[in-house]
Amino acid sequence: MHFTRHWSFAACLVLLAAGCSREKAAPTKEQRWTFAPEGVVFDATFPRARLSECEAIGKDEYGLVIRPENLPVNDSAWFAFKVSAAKEASITVRLRCQGGSVRYRPKISTDGAQWVMLPAEAYAEGPGENECTLRLEIGQQPLWVAAQELVSREEMTAWAHTLERLPYVTTREFGRSVQGRPLFRLDIGNESAARHVSIIGRQHPPETTGSLALMRFIEEITGDTELARTFRQEFHVLVIPLINPDGVDAGHWRHNMGHVDLNRDWGGFAQPETKAAAEQITVLKDSGRLFLHLDFHSTRKDVFYTQPDEKPASPALFAARWLAGLQKRVPEYHVNREASTTPTLTTSAYWAHSTFGIPGITYEIGDNTDRALLKRVAASAAQEMMTLLLADKDVP
Repeated sequence: MHFTRHWSFAACLVLLAAGCSREKAAPTKEQRWTFAPEGVVFDATFPRARLSECEAIGKDEYGLVIRPENLPVNDSAWFAFKVSAAKEASITVRLRCQGGSVRYRPKISTDGAQWVMLPAEAYAEGPGENECTLRLEIGQQPLWVAAQELVSREEMTAWAHTLERLPYVTTREFGRSVQGRPLFRLDIGNESAARHVSIIGRQHPPETTGSLALMRFIEEITGDTELARTFRQEFHVLVIPLINPDGVDAGHWRHNMGHVDLNRDWGGFAQPETKAAAEQITVLKDSGRLFLHLDFHSTRKDVFYTQPDEKPASPALFAARWLAGLQKRVPEYHVNREASTTPTLTTSAYWAHSTFGIPGITYEIGDNTDRALLKRVAASAAQEMMTLLLADKDVP
């Protein structure tokens, strides 16, 4: 299949003037659009979905608009929908982002679980940075289309409950989101230990590669290796894998339901999610020694954001030693570190460093990082972290 045309919505207006009919379908309350007589259905009724407008703009051509939850917002235009038809058809979809650019190459799935990137011959960028065109083969079985894999709240909760079957892992609720969804934590290892590590993730809803890395990182800590067993005897690990369940379920680009970027609320704690998470981490310090805080995210490249080496922290020079060790473990991978002298003061990593005097590190995974490599790096990073902290455990 060959598909290279770059059409904007303005070009579709030209078609309309030339005699092409434009059919509008009013969405149902549940955000579902049906077009007759072709029987094409666009569905945005599931958790993580985002589709704001949908209309037919020509024969087998549809115009879709996505909007953020509010403005201003980070340019992370999230979209997710299902599309089906009464019979097999090849359709063209013109996707336009309002308030952002097309950051993600679409992925498709027939079951919402296994995903592949839409191939180049079925995808065209432009003409504006906020537009792209997709060629989709559809039929009675819905085709899922999304900016990234749908690592949903349901999936992460199921993952946590699976780990809970291990004798050294527990899960429990510690608070509620703006909309009343439960916030849950995992406790790994020796809960009576005086040595602690805190790990959080998914403050920003679209950042699924961060969640994939976090899960593999934690699976290494809970594994059946001698290193992991020794580490769990000496350390307790607090994991909050999903701080923004409302935003994830709603398909938000960045914010929680309070219209706030949660990673800009560590200090003021105006939102229930960050306030409750900070309270859980602070209790660790009160019950012993907190060694490290990690916050998993996604961005356009792999990068570790750290404090500069000259900034005092205990364990000393942990970031430099950890990332150097990771580089040795995965020599074909470029470990990219950025140590900022002018950090954003309201992030969780800065809060942890300034409050507890520990390394606070933001672990960022690229949107398009190879998923197998992502998991290998995460496992190796966990191994190196455990090795270093066991060596540092008795250092003042």
